[in-house]
Amino acid sequence: MSDTTIRIKNCNNITSGELSICANKLNILFGRNGTGKSTIARAISLASQGKQLTELAPYGVNNEDTSPQVDGVPIGNISIFDDDYVRQYVYQPDTLIKDTFEVLIRSKEYDIAKRNIDDALSKIKTTITGRQEIINLQSQIGVLIDTIKITSGNKIAKRGGAKGLLEGRGAYFNPPEELSELKPFFEENTVSKWAAWRLQGYEQFGNKGRCPYCSTGDSEKTVSMNKVFTDSFDKASVETAAAILKALEALKPYLSDEKIAELVSLFGVKEDLEVLETQLTKIRAEAYYLHEKLTVIVSFNGSSVDRDNIADLESKLKEMKVDFRAIDSYFVSELTKTEMNAVNAEIDSLLDKVGVLKGEIGKYNKYIQNKIKDRKQDINEFLNIAGFKYTFDVVVNGENDAKAILKFIMPDGNPGDVQSPGKHLSWGEKHAFALILFMFDAISRNAELVILDDPISSFDSNKKYAIINRLFKTRDKANSLYQRTVLMLTHDFEPVIDYIQVGSGRQDPSAVCAMYLENINGQLHCTSIRKNYDLMSSVVLLKELALDENIDIAARIGCLRKFIEHQNRNPREESEAYNILSSLIHGRSKPTYDTEGNDNLSDDEIANGIEVIKSYIPDFDYDYVLSQCTPQCLMERYSNEQSAYIKMLILRAYTEQDGEARERLRQTNDVLRKYVDETYHIENDYLYSLDVRCFNIVPEHYISDAEQFVANEIARFDFEESDYYTYEMVAVDKAVSNL
Repeated sequence: MSDTTIRIKNCNNITSGELSICANKLNILFGRNGTGKSTIARAISLASQGKQLTELAPYGVNNEDTSPQVDGVPIGNISIFDDDYVRQYVYQPDTLIKDTFEVLIRSKEYDIAKRNIDDALSKIKTTITGRQEIINLQSQIGVLIDTIKITSGNKIAKRGGAKGLLEGRGAYFNPPEELSELKPFFEENTVSKWAAWRLQGYEQFGNKGRCPYCSTGDSEKTVSMNKVFTDSFDKASVETAAAILKALEALKPYLSDEKIAELVSLFGVKEDLEVLETQLTKIRAEAYYLHEKLTVIVSFNGSSVDRDNIADLESKLKEMKVDFRAIDSYFVSELTKTEMNAVNAEIDSLLDKVGVLKGEIGKYNKYIQNKIKDRKQDINEFLNIAGFKYTFDVVVNGENDAKAILKFIMPDGNPGDVQSPGKHLSWGEKHAFALILFMFDAISRNAELVILDDPISSFDSNKKYAIINRLFKTRDKANSLYQRTVLMLTHDFEPVIDYIQVGSGRQDPSAVCAMYLENINGQLHCTSIRKNYDLMSSVVLLKELALDENIDIAARIGCLRKFIEHQNRNPREESEAYNILSSLIHGRSKPTYDTEGNDNLSDDEIANGIEVIKSYIPDFDYDYVLSQCTPQCLMERYSNEQSAYIKMLILRAYTEQDGEARERLRQTNDVLRKYVDETYHIENDYLYSLDVRCFNIVPEHYISDAEQFVANEIARFDFEESDYYTYEMVAVDKAVSNL
């Protein structure tokens, strides 16, 4: 994402405004409550998703001319941390965060490891299945096996045609000499049908002394032929013999011609029936062995191969290899050797791939283990530093499936299960942990823009720093939001101090920027906050305000007194200047130590104190300043003052001058009274502050309330003539006395 400017109009309390976001930086947008920060976050969120902005319609207005508008928002990959995110994604019923595996484990390295595994699996799945000749051979051998049935004891099953074969019948291709005249019939493909037809005719009508087909009278020769034919053939044996011969013919390229010729010569020879049975058993055993191997090879497509059974795959592939010692008699042709060697070579190649695959799976598993270890260590270190007594764990349930769990550290140091952490954790615990999980989520999504809507304002200082420091862990962009485009919307000043002025976490100054957000009557104003220019220590700022001749005198003496408070452990006892300034602020005619105005400072003490004061306010004169701090003078200057912060200091001086006015303020708006008082109190200050001469740091509602109070005060009564004790009168009195 490049630098962008977002324009927003007519959204809730925002009439219009522009917001600049710097790419690859933490953009801190600091503003008071009510300026529209959450509205900005919501508007960007809706616009990035292409959704309607109707829910952000301006308050009290409903017409087309004031419909909400947002321009300049990149569509798509934006991650926003707000209450909605916590509700929708964190503290799920069975895990701490939705899509745990994607958020905490998956990364570019994971995807590479997984892709390597998938590629290797794909090669295994397609290596053998494309060999059509192997598929045909497997089918043809199956036909041969079906013609030679065996028993459970691996003996030839002597039933049907096989029984006749092993009794010497069915060898039509090797007929007895007495049947030589019938040779043309034996050579036909329909020999089994012919044999069955001839046998049936003679069985039913052969006792007539004539041929049942031609009616020729029987002779000694025909009777002998019929007897030999009946003894040598029956339909089943001929069919079985024909089937075996056909199967052998189909497999001829893969078989030994010599062995097949020898086998065929044994059919019908009664003296060789035992050898025939042995050889049929042998060829069937070889055929069955080869068929089993080829069936596994042909049916292998790798679809069942995955990471979990990779160890079994290696043994299965080894079992698929053809051992030539098991086919050493019949299946010994050169073609068989060539094809089976090719199959074995492919299996060896697969075994090499399995080795690679196992290596990739090893890398994959090691990556996941290391990733989980790093995540656990990272998050647990954060929990420990932030002071949360919990421990974090990740359990992987399978590919792309994981569960994140949180356990409470018991007093004995052992972890205990936390059931439904979303219900049992405090708001702060839930919010802090959700922030860290959100960070990993945004990283996993590689979000172009990350928005943090007031993420840390409710935490104490230590937890604030621990959270922000982890979110923007220096030099670790891969595992933090460092140097990513982040918009932090906050009313908390501490991040501005930590990351702009102080440089906490050793952040690269070029990786962070800050702006001060104001909403003035619906118009957004963003002002850059610069280190050392706009930000300075509160002590330095107080000193500069006291020295600034353009600042109202009541504010200058207030700031100088506050500055002296910073310099002394007990300023009332240690600083005459402090007591002089306090006396002025409380409207005492003479400088005193006590609040009742009875314990006066000596002339020497007054002289010493004024000398210190004049080093900041060179023309300081107690009586003159006192004349400028009367209620009427203060009210007049309040009305003319432009700086809201100086107005608060003038109002504070007014309420100190008029006790009744202070009481009225307390009764009508005690919150404003407290805020006005605190502009003078150092215990409420941060170490650093924005320059109040450049930034309006007073909340708008306090300004409005103060304006109303002052208007009421002015209208309440007319100031008496005695109140007009101006600088000119003091100057005349001094001139007369000098005469």
